[in-house]
Amino acid sequence: MVNPPARKSSPVKHSQNGFTLVEVLISTAILAFIVFLLLVMVSQMSKTWKSTSGKIEEFRAARESLDTITRRLSQATLNTYLDYDNPTNPTSIFRQSELRFLSGPTATILAGLGSTLTNTNPTMSVFFQAPNGFATNATNSVLQHALNTWGYFIEYGSDTNSRPSFLTIGTPLPRVRYRLMELMEPTESLSIYNYTTNRSYKNVDWISNSLVTANPRPSHVVAENVIALILLPKLTPADMGSTYTAASLAPDYVYDSSTTNSLSTNGMLNPHNQLPPVVQVSLIAVDEVSAVRFPQILANLSNVISSSNWFAQSTNFTADISAFQNYLSTKQINYRVFTTDIAIKAAKWSGTQTN
Repeated sequence: MVNPPARKSSPVKHSQNGFTLVEVLISTAILAFIVFLLLVMVSQMSKTWKSTSGKIEEFRAARESLDTITRRLSQATLNTYLDYDNPTNPTSIFRQSELRFLSGPTATILAGLGSTLTNTNPTMSVFFQAPNGFATNATNSVLQHALNTWGYFIEYGSDTNSRPSFLTIGTPLPRVRYRLMELMEPTESLSIYNYTTNRSYKNVDWISNSLVTANPRPSHVVAENVIALILLPKLTPADMGSTYTAASLAPDYVYDSSTTNSLSTNGMLNPHNQLPPVVQVSLIAVDEVSAVRFPQILANLSNVISSSNWFAQSTNFTADISAFQNYLSTKQINYRVFTTDIAIKAAKWSGTQTN
């Protein structure tokens, strides 16, 4: 029997669907690069989120403090009444009040309280009476609409005196900052009537009684890193007419309800025993990063404002605020400006009284 011839075996064919080592390495490198890009993007988004959230949080106190000023200042009152000009020898009946409203550059309106006000209490302040019903004892706390002396001002300095006693040991270094302060003279300590029984009284003892001599001082921090408070009492469009502008009421930013303005012969600009119809309030705040990075620049702000003659004339407000912003920008200081007009509810502006 003849065997069939042996069949030749064909070579084994290998599949061509796999990856070579070079392809695997290239794919791994591309994947690693994509993962790296994703990590960078996530990190950048996280930093942006934290930065944005930080900025929002940084300036939240300034926004809230503006709301506080709006609420309190709108309640200012002079509780005016009509009385004889001279009770012993009356000739006319005029608007009278034992209360006061005083605003303007702190170094100007409180000039008699010391030369350090320009540096430690820069820009402007406002002081007034309002029926806030604030008291520190239980007996007077039931008087919900009792009068208080209220005020707002900027203070620059350390937080050493405001720290709780239990933080005196092992604490961080003192924080030197600008702070927006709120003065709250309680009902039981109201001192305005001690001075204003004399109708010709025009001094500021009613402020210094709480601001300087009281111990402890009835004030607290409303917001940190508020570097400027600009207050501009203004006329309403109805009061301006065709003769005056809104800034005519306080050309040098000073408004004192105890004085008579000599700029007008017809009494239209006379603040005597009158509240300003509107007060424009502007706050300029910086963030904490800027406060930490540029302490010397911020410490010198009072001198810069004074030497530049900013906020000296109310007609230059727009130009001055723009120049101030440019200065902060050139110094790489991150800031925000908050401005609002506050209508004084009890203001009933009249140009009939001239003395």
